[in-house]
Amino acid sequence: MEVHLPSTIRRMNKEIVLNTIKDMGPIARTDIAKETGITKATVSDIVKTLIEEKLIFDEKDDADLSKRGTRLHFAKNAAFGIAVDLGGTTLHFGQFNLAGECIAKHTVATYKHQSSREFLDHMATDIKDFIESTRQPANRLAFISIATPGIVDPSCGMVLEGSPNLPEWKNIDLRQYFSNVFQVPVTVENDVRAALVGEMYAGALQNLNSAVLIGIGTGLGSAILIDGKLIRGARNAAGEIGYMLFQQHHLYTPSDKGHFEIICSGSGLEAAALKIFDKKLTAKEVFEMSVEGDIQACHLVSRFEEHLALGILNIISLLNPEKILLMGGLTQSLSLEGLNAKVGLHTTDVTDVTIEISTLQHQSALQGIAILGLKQAYPSLQYMNDKQLY
Repeated sequence: MEVHLPSTIRRMNKEIVLNTIKDMGPIARTDIAKETGITKATVSDIVKTLIEEKLIFDEKDDADLSKRGTRLHFAKNAAFGIAVDLGGTTLHFGQFNLAGECIAKHTVATYKHQSSREFLDHMATDIKDFIESTRQPANRLAFISIATPGIVDPSCGMVLEGSPNLPEWKNIDLRQYFSNVFQVPVTVENDVRAALVGEMYAGALQNLNSAVLIGIGTGLGSAILIDGKLIRGARNAAGEIGYMLFQQHHLYTPSDKGHFEIICSGSGLEAAALKIFDKKLTAKEVFEMSVEGDIQACHLVSRFEEHLALGILNIISLLNPEKILLMGGLTQSLSLEGLNAKVGLHTTDVTDVTIEISTLQHQSALQGIAILGLKQAYPSLQYMNDKQLY
């Protein structure tokens, strides 16, 4: 029997059936009908379409016409996408299936090119090599998704204002470039915002409606979740805390890098150490010297942690989040106890907040940008349907 339904209702039912199989499968047709309230005839008709689209499969061979009681599986490995997390120090590549599972990873040092075009060409080559190394058929590539530093307009895939740690990273149409190369949908988002989505999906921010993620690495940034909605701001610049000011004289000394980022980032700490010690030190080495009692390193680390506490307190007073999550290489060196003590001096019962360090770290940006890529490439698949990601 052929079932005829108005297109909107049919599309909604199709999405319900598909996501029921994704989330609850393997599952029989009769159980889908019971779970969703959709008639058995309609379920069978939709299942036939989904099998033809290769989004699901029946555990019995197609030649076996006895389908009664057989179970349906979500075809999570029918296609894959490539997620990229662009950092000032490293590039992380991840291959994800349709269930949002990472099935392969690769990391390289950030390229030292002088032009953005050279950088993008190198990145496209590395993506092709990564796909080849995983031995996945290239025709199964369904999307590319990129998490990048800077102010990003996700609606058009443009980097509007970029990172000083990447070459010519301004007004770059990442979506157009990678769409031309790979001929698949391309999603672009700010890296810290992507990490926030990853933490919401699989990390420390699951089941929360209001939280702030602060990324402390080569640069400094944050991403904001308020009342279940990802906050981007009027021009996608919400969360650019690197430009916060703390001292009066900062008003008269504009900085492309941002005064907060100059003090409270890996690159800023290294620049300050170079001035004091007259030699190149990594941020990690500065923290290690502080632990060993070097008075000048102690001063730099103390200033770093004090300004981080100030920034967190300003965020708390403005947004009243349930949790503040810190991520980035430097967070492993921070004194979380000292930071909580400083912040706790100025919070009350209604502004008290949990401060934690991410256990996912860079994996959160890969996970988050993969989920955003999946949502763009497969709108009918549901991931965190209770959150407003766009």
